[in-house]
Amino acid sequence: MKNITITLLFAILIIGCKQKTEKPLEEVSQEATEILFQVKATDKDDVDYYEEGIIPWFSIAYTEPELNNLIDKDKIVLTETKAILIIDYPLKNPVEIEITASDSKGFSRKDLALQISLSYKMIYKIEEESAEIKTIPIEERKTLRNRNETNGTYGIWGHDIGDLVMPAAVIRKNDKGEVIIDLIIES
Repeated sequence: MKNITITLLFAILIIGCKQKTEKPLEEVSQEATEILFQVKATDKDDVDYYEEGIIPWFSIAYTEPELNNLIDKDKIVLTETKAILIIDYPLKNPVEIEITASDSKGFSRKDLALQISLSYKMIYKIEEESAEIKTIPIEERKTLRNRNETNGTYGIWGHDIGDLVMPAAVIRKNDKGEVIIDLIIES
């Protein structure tokens, strides 16, 4: 019985990990919509590894090389021209960053991915400049492979920027009617 339960749980996890499709507003919630970021794999190993050769996220640190392979990169995914990014992972002190679309029609998937990446790069740079406790270089980490916590402006902990990937963002409006972008960041 125990083996059946474990097998069933494993099957549920696999089914739940299938490639996602964007959900219309009403399926995410009454007040939010989800935007997916997927990249067409070009490396043979990635093509073979990922279902249908689709990587289900973009790299925060290495976004620029992936932009040409971002699926539906030129599609306008947010028609507003201003939005507030909520960046809270892996930050002890979350930050809100206002961004502006480069197109008067709104944010394309490519524009949004690039602005998110640049915002993270700025945060990591400011953290390193403002911290008294510096990041231990990867090659000097002994038992701990993760990034040590630093005490700069944002208090970054746990992950180097190169560890971060983003499969999706959730768009909603706050009480003031401002567009808020909650980032789904994985490592």
